Order: sequence, then C-alpha cells, then structure tokens
Amino acid sequence: MSEIAVDFEHIRRYVGEDPDIMQEVFSLFKNQIDMWSRGLDPVADDEAWAAIMHSLKGSARAIGAKRLAELCEHGEGLIGENNGAVRRKAHIDEVRGEIDQALIEIGRWEYRQTLASMRS
Repeated sequence: MSEIAVDFEHIRRYVGEDPDIMQEVFSLFKNQIDMWSRGLDPVADDEAWAAIMHSLKGSARAIGAKRLAELCEHGEGLIGENNGAVRRKAHIDEVRGEIDQALIEIGRWEYRQTLASMRS
C-alpha cells in the first residue's frame, strides 16, 4: 500500500480550499466505493468485473487516490485468460486495503475539519 492514499493537492487544484466542496467530493467517493465494492466478486463474469474495476478507478482518480486507481486499472485486465478466481481474490484484497487507507485519510481530514469548525 502507498504511504499517501489520497492526494489532497489534486483535489484542491479542482475545488480550491473550500472545505464544503471537498466534503461533497469525499461523500461522493464514499458512496461510489460503498456501491461498487459490494460487487467485488472473484467469480464475477468478465463484463461485470471490468465495469466495477473501471468505476472504482474513476472514483479513485477523482480524489487523487493514485495507487487505488492503478490497482483498479490493473484489475480491469483480469478478464479472459487472466481471469482466475485466485488472482482476482488476491487483487480484491489489495484493492480493499487501499480503499481502507483512502477512507482513513478522508476520515482524518473530516476530523480536522470538525475541530476547525468547533474552534471558530
């Protein structure tokens, strides 16, 4: 897993320093992750597997979760001859681990925002 799971500078390039917009972006990411990660099944048909990996990749890229996006891009190729349930299961574990890291970093950011709003 990467040391930094979310590139906050990436997000700031698009939304500036507005914490409300950043919170909205993170909420969208969390909803997408929740929805798409439920479909991570090592024996899914190739079309469903590739669609889920592609969707997770897009969500990851939106918040600058580069390692997660790279894992999902690699996962898109685990179809056809490369479609082994054992390979996919190992890949799912990596993806979930990186999702967890991104959610932890987002949670830390949200906590800091809560503290800042309490101080003002």
